[in-house]
Amino acid sequence: MSCDRTVSPDKLPNKAKQFISANFQGAEVLSVRRDGLKYDVILFDGTEMEFKSNGQWKEVDCGLNPLPAGILLPNTAKYLSAKFPMNFPTHVKYEHKRYEVEMDNDLDLVFDKNGGFMGADD
Repeated sequence: MSCDRTVSPDKLPNKAKQFISANFQGAEVLSVRRDGLKYDVILFDGTEMEFKSNGQWKEVDCGLNPLPAGILLPNTAKYLSAKFPMNFPTHVKYEHKRYEVEMDNDLDLVFDKNGGFMGADD
């Protein structure tokens, strides 16, 4: 049974707070919801993030804006800039030892846990 409740941003694990401050400098947290196993965070600019209970990020959705450069693994970022120079990633989700990246053109790409390209997601 989960207990979904709003908590203060200072209740986030340190790892989550460090991730937000490193990748979204100056951004303010609008809300934090905790269900015991995860934290759902929304920034004032509309960016949504999900963190595991230990503070490790699981998902970052920047809506129509580009993901901050430091979030993606270097291999993934290099691949995207080489193959899609006119586009940018807006959403990333880590699940089952792979990264799912959504581009601004709605293309969904899958990368392994080391950032290597695996293919397009249907």
